[in-house]
Amino acid sequence: MTIGNRIMRNFVEYPNLPAGKVIIVGVGETYASTLESALKPYGVRVLSCPDNPFVDGRLRSHIDLSVFHLGENNFVLSTSAAQSDFESQLRELGAEILISELRQAPVYPNDANLCALSLGSRAYHNINISDGLIRERFLGRFTHVAQGYAKCAVCPVTEHAAITSDVGMAKILFKYGLDVLEIAPGSIVLEGFSEGFIGGAAFKLAPDILAFTGRLDSHPDKAAILGFLKKHRVKAVFLSSAPITDMGSVLPICENR
Repeated sequence: MTIGNRIMRNFVEYPNLPAGKVIIVGVGETYASTLESALKPYGVRVLSCPDNPFVDGRLRSHIDLSVFHLGENNFVLSTSAAQSDFESQLRELGAEILISELRQAPVYPNDANLCALSLGSRAYHNINISDGLIRERFLGRFTHVAQGYAKCAVCPVTEHAAITSDVGMAKILFKYGLDVLEIAPGSIVLEGFSEGFIGGAAFKLAPDILAFTGRLDSHPDKAAILGFLKKHRVKAVFLSSAPITDMGSVLPICENR
């Protein structure tokens, strides 16, 4: 459907949990070309989000520090992503864009105001740093957690299941009725850091497909992860033969349904 010069797509209704086959994703520009090649066989188009100069240089291409999906065609962008080709492409698809008014800085937690976790009908984030646009959208459905990098820390499997190495996040999600697989920290590559997070290294390609950025062979909980996915009838696909790498999340934007 076309409105004016904009093509209206089926946006993912519930962030991180597509109801159909994902056809468009967003990712930080450093990882865009790699993922474009890896996702081409799956028929997925990649939108490149520009590097964020206001956060730690090692995290500048982590899209979960620059973009928060409010659901359906609504997105919050950092000032670094505003007035970019990425914003223009979202608008051409029919997205409604809000720009965060918070100033980011390269020292945690001042970089993490958009790194909330949306899972099902709720958002989980540290209320002391979370952008007001997120809190407003999830009014009455916002849960305070200690973790500022909530999105990176958790990998949604279904609306009722998730994987994380963060003990605090695991406890909170369990409290809200989720089946949570708690894995050992480490064994996920994040350049410049000792370890990365599972939520920044995996994303849903379809309701029954979870894509990993690399192989799980070196992860001590590989068998537990694959068993947990099988339990929830989700298939694992691996986009690279390299070790699993935290790319700062991959954002499912549009889907076929």
